[in-house]
Amino acid sequence: MSLDGIKSLLLKNKFDFYFLNEVDSTMSKIKNLTSKKHICLMANKQNKGIGRRGAKWISPKGNVYISLLLKNILGLESHFLNTAYTSNIICDVIEKICNVETKIKWPNDITIKDKKICGIISEIYNKNNEIFIITGFGINIISSPEVNDYETTYINKYDINIDNIAFVYSLMEEYLTNLNLLKNNSNIIMKKYKLRLKFLKENIKLKFDDNNIKEGIFYDLNYDGSIKFKSNSVFQNIYNARIVK
Repeated sequence: MSLDGIKSLLLKNKFDFYFLNEVDSTMSKIKNLTSKKHICLMANKQNKGIGRRGAKWISPKGNVYISLLLKNILGLESHFLNTAYTSNIICDVIEKICNVETKIKWPNDITIKDKKICGIISEIYNKNNEIFIITGFGINIISSPEVNDYETTYINKYDINIDNIAFVYSLMEEYLTNLNLLKNNSNIIMKKYKLRLKFLKENIKLKFDDNNIKEGIFYDLNYDGSIKFKSNSVFQNIYNARIVK
């Protein structure tokens, strides 16, 4: 598979495709691109990759670093559905290629056997009075970083000989084939996402930005992506925290 193959696939589905060998961040760079279509930007390496809440995403050559800019597919109130859809597609493709089970750790980590293989971020972006939804994700293909806080893994560790170009073709083919689910605001997306959620209905600890920790039950996931959290018989919706169970 080649970059031209990816470009042809995307053009047929009203996406412009850009590939850069090196970039600071696909999330930053895509905001400088102009098109009447949706946009897919792929990089072979990022120098300043961005994770959730501004965390650094280590991005050596050969893995997958992509940002997608969508125009007029979803209303802003449904933007989390886009994250759920993208997560489902990535999980489906990893499972097909590697013959493994994937899990999603709220809010944005995809794991295999509790080891992180992918991170996803989403941003609402306003440009020239138009509002876009941008989704970025990094997937470990040929390597994964050593991180103090958690274990990591990568695709080729599972006796798979695939490069980032071939993986992205398979990924975007699956993404585009099922895109009508997203356009139609399908409840199937959320149901499928929740089936993969780690710790759903279980006791968890949530760590907040001020290092405060709360214990309770991951009671449910709301349609907007927040946790329905039950602590001491009191329910609250949690938007920004990290599960540290």
